[in-house]
Amino acid sequence: MTANAADFAGSGCGRRYEKELETHFRDCLLFYLDGRIRFERYCYGEAACLVFSVWAHGFDADGNILWDREPEFESQKTAIPRVLTDIQEDGNALQFDGAFKRYVKTEEFDEDKPNGYGKFKVFWLKRKK
Repeated sequence: MTANAADFAGSGCGRRYEKELETHFRDCLLFYLDGRIRFERYCYGEAACLVFSVWAHGFDADGNILWDREPEFESQKTAIPRVLTDIQEDGNALQFDGAFKRYVKTEEFDEDKPNGYGKFKVFWLKRKK
């Protein structure tokens, strides 16, 4: 499936998609205006925190996510989505690896300073389009 990661970023800086029906972890995919993708896994509960994250620089022609580096642990390697297999609800739900659980759009954001997307960078990325 051919896809452009920037198409899922929306009109602002980007969008967050969260894996539905997840009980142990909160898995999120963030799509940015420049076509970058960030996977984040958070744990639930009292000690809720970021477990790990990994960056990608988009999709290839077959819909494979082009991860910048592979996670080092096996549990992390199996957690990250690999191939976009379906786009549903006009881009508000994404299916990866043919899995039952989809990633559903939960947020649109205008900036993401912790990940390097401040207002100034977003301004220049929008002008570059």
